[in-house]
Amino acid sequence: MADSDREEKRQEAVAIDDDRSLENDAGAEKRLVRKTDLLMMPGLALAYFTHTLDRANLGNAKTDGFEKDLGLVGNQFSLLLVLFYIPYALFNIPWSILAKKYNSARVIPLAILSWGACTMGAAAAKNFAGIMTTRIIMGAIEAACDVNENYLDKPCEVYYLSLFYTRKEMAFRVSWIGQMGFIAGAVSGLISWSVFQWKGGLKGWQYLFLIEGSITVVVAAYLYVFAPRSPEKSRWYTEEEVKLAKHRLEQDSQDQDEEFRWEEAKKQLKHWPTWVFAFMALMYGVGVASSSNFLPTMIKRLTSEATTANLYTVGPNLTASVFQVTICYLSDRYQQRATFACGTTVISLIAWILLGTLDLVHQPQVGYFLTYLITFATFIPSNLVPAWLSSNTPTTTGRAVSLGLNYMAMNLAGIISSLIYREQDAPVYRPALITVGCTQGVFIVTALAMRQYYMRLNRKLDSGKLLYAPGMESRPQYRYAV
Repeated sequence: MADSDREEKRQEAVAIDDDRSLENDAGAEKRLVRKTDLLMMPGLALAYFTHTLDRANLGNAKTDGFEKDLGLVGNQFSLLLVLFYIPYALFNIPWSILAKKYNSARVIPLAILSWGACTMGAAAAKNFAGIMTTRIIMGAIEAACDVNENYLDKPCEVYYLSLFYTRKEMAFRVSWIGQMGFIAGAVSGLISWSVFQWKGGLKGWQYLFLIEGSITVVVAAYLYVFAPRSPEKSRWYTEEEVKLAKHRLEQDSQDQDEEFRWEEAKKQLKHWPTWVFAFMALMYGVGVASSSNFLPTMIKRLTSEATTANLYTVGPNLTASVFQVTICYLSDRYQQRATFACGTTVISLIAWILLGTLDLVHQPQVGYFLTYLITFATFIPSNLVPAWLSSNTPTTTGRAVSLGLNYMAMNLAGIISSLIYREQDAPVYRPALITVGCTQGVFIVTALAMRQYYMRLNRKLDSGKLLYAPGMESRPQYRYAV
């Protein structure tokens, strides 16, 4: 009996020593994170690149006579956007559940392949019914890697990242994926500017759809081959790296359950902050969708050449890419989500309202400068808020559901955006631009209120009034992200 007790204590001591060695080996952890970045980030960045490339190309096609070629009349172009965003919003939670149940490494490539095929199929559309069908199907599929432009896969991708990275590492990685939306916008602008001048057997927008759809299919094949399912199931990690990866996540979050649990999902939906975060996504999502879908249209107002308007989208998108990575890096470094999200939104709020109220016919340079401010500042919350939400949701099932709801709300905002840009308000779209500014103001107030709420909870945890955060019984040192 004594021998068995000694053996049990010896095993416990070995386990404790192993944990301590894992905690103290900072060099091994840095190497693991670097290796994970090399395995994860290129594929996920390309996934989001194609997502934005295929989703937002209607804005470019609009400048090439797309509406005239398909016989669209009145507000049918806006209706196309609405019909895309309805399934795009409704299918976020189902895709999150599929990612949880069957693994993002398999779900994401399948979704990418499907929407690439839809994009290529859209080139064959002859009328409103044909293009409408492809956009509805594409909306349901692209909900898997939600964006609105930048919203990082958003349900599937953010959840996928949470299987490999700690809370403090998330926002910067999300920003790297999200900034590919800007790169896609710039690339799409360059492709559009080029193909819209071709004199072949097809229309310029048809070449655009075929080229961008083909790029997407290639990316899907790459991801299917190289994307790791998890540290434990990947052939790219050594046994020691798997142990370290599991240890890091266990220290960061109590729950590493790989099963989807309906009771936990119901509990998350009854948690009121889940709905507040969804409301915030609805508010900032109006600006995200507006910039994504109508940037070429807004710039077209500042130039006499429609084709050149696509070229002018390159500058704002590339600048936004640099700003987004920088701001999200600073947010990770200082662990401040609401402060950076609200600070940048103030800039975009002012820019949206000025774009709608100033006389830019005689001051096109001022208008073009405002598009730079709008593009870089509007999208920051769509990266930081999901990372903030994920950090404050302790269970994997809870994260899958709350992120799905968050992206669903942001995509519903795309419907609002599509409806407020009315043909009768062209070319200025003043009511729409002012509406976007107002929704961003509401987001700022709500985000600051949630920041105060979490700071108050952290003070209670520090003072001992709360022994631990709900759901984090085994980690009394846990504090909420603000």
